Amino acid sequence: MMKNAFPIKSALALCCLGGVIEAGHSMPADPAVSGISAPSSFVIGPEAGDSHSHAAFPHVPKAIIKVSSRVRVTHAVGQGLNFFAIQVNFPNRTWAHGGPQRVSGKYQMNWGGLVSRGGGATDYREENPASDLQLMQNAGDAERSAPYTWVEGKDYELTIERGNQVTLPPGQYIFIGSGPTVSVSNARNMWEWKFTLRPADGHGPVQVSTLYDAADRISSFYIWNECGYGSCGKRQSARWSMPVYSTLDAPGKSVPAQVLTRF
Repeated sequence: MMKNAFPIKSALALCCLGGVIEAGHSMPADPAVSGISAPSSFVIGPEAGDSHSHAAFPHVPKAIIKVSSRVRVTHAVGQGLNFFAIQVNFPNRTWAHGGPQRVSGKYQMNWGGLVSRGGGATDYREENPASDLQLMQNAGDAERSAPYTWVEGKDYELTIERGNQVTLPPGQYIFIGSGPTVSVSNARNMWEWKFTLRPADGHGPVQVSTLYDAADRISSFYIWNECGYGSCGKRQSARWSMPVYSTLDAPGKSVPAQVLTRF
């Protein structure tokens, strides 16, 4: 039996999460048009002089099969939730996010997703395992939210990449966390979507987690810092590299994002 994604009331905050959210507050002109050099990195946190916690990347294709970025967490607090993640949105209304977490002092990683029903807490409250399992299958809890001792001030690479197409047989499945066991009567053809967290310098553990989605591509992605359960307002901060992506048409080519917007 396969088990699934993140527990609703523990590892994830319900604010500013999930779904396909449109971004605003653009940076200046598109570098490709204006000749301005794209930044190599950006800060989410007080040092940025901007209160927004999310970054979107307009003008990227809607047929992405890999996205990667580096993060250096410069401050995470000991209480509540600290989550530093890449979120990917699939064209079938599903989304998933992955990254390092510090949850009430415990260090771990998380990679899981839901079906968008408006974004934020709505996606959790209105989850429907019987129908959602036709679109997505998360990993068991031990893989989805594995212990991972990451270090503040150290660079880590986060990568989300499509793997093989697989067939999940009929059987009993759990869609999310400790949610109900659901009988799935049909075989499901889905794609592997692998999240990898590794030290950028190559020294340290590598953690890989896989979820399955009926979508064969990513239609958009975000990068964000998230707080919750008492950690908000505590100067949580991280420096991110501009993400790099590959597409269905050019799977072997890595393309850097050129523009970010904050929201």
